[in-house]
Amino acid sequence: MSSDNFKAPSQIFRWFEKMKSNYEQTINHVLNQFERQHEKQQARVDLANTQYISSLKSSQAEQTAMHQQTIAQLHQDISYFKQQISQQQSTIEQLNARYDTVMSSFIQQKPRDIDIKAIFADDDLAVNGSNTASVGYSQISDEETNSATTQPFEVGTQDHIQVQELINASPEPQRNLANDTFDEKEYAESLFEQAKVLRESGEFEQAIPLFKKAASLGCLKSRGAIGRAFFLAEGVEENPALGLAWLMTAADAGLPQAVARVEHFQEADPTLILTATQLKQAL
Repeated sequence: MSSDNFKAPSQIFRWFEKMKSNYEQTINHVLNQFERQHEKQQARVDLANTQYISSLKSSQAEQTAMHQQTIAQLHQDISYFKQQISQQQSTIEQLNARYDTVMSSFIQQKPRDIDIKAIFADDDLAVNGSNTASVGYSQISDEETNSATTQPFEVGTQDHIQVQELINASPEPQRNLANDTFDEKEYAESLFEQAKVLRESGEFEQAIPLFKKAASLGCLKSRGAIGRAFFLAEGVEENPALGLAWLMTAADAGLPQAVARVEHFQEADPTLILTATQLKQAL
């Protein structure tokens, strides 16, 4: 081979070596610049983050202080409104007591345009036509009979006491010991007739328990008789509302005289009707 053939590859090799060296220097220079720029950028970011965190802490402290002030103010407001509510409740209770007193006085002193004796002047126990048995008697289950002691009572305490006294005073039925048979309807009618005789003879207090027991056995006429007793104070303390409640139970079951008298009071005294409707739930 000629010497020229060997010179060409060696020149090329040196040229590549020089290019490699220049490339490495350029790369190192760029990397050094990148690192310096990165360090500067990181320093700026760290400073910005530090400033931002400091700002957040300051803002958080201010918000916490404001929230604490708000909470303290809310506690004061709650205390104030509790006092106001307590005072208002006390005022309402006083007003209710005054209202009850005024209404009670008004009801007691109110001159009634209703002639109670005239309303009950006719025989309230008479039942016309052939439906005497079906109208004057209503079959009542044991559960309905005992409902007076299980249903809630929300009217007057005195009315409640009167109802309980009537229930406690009811006589027990007598069975036929010979054949151990018992006719509730016949027994109820018998009690009613006995009570009617006692009432007509003026023995009102003795008649009331019999009327009550007959009513508990389904005698509608006895319910009407008890209503009459409360209106006319026959053996019980006068209580028109409770008397009307008894009449309403008889009217609901279809006793004609009770229906007529309830209709009369619906027109003449709606307030009494409202009170009697509440009392009826306890009967």
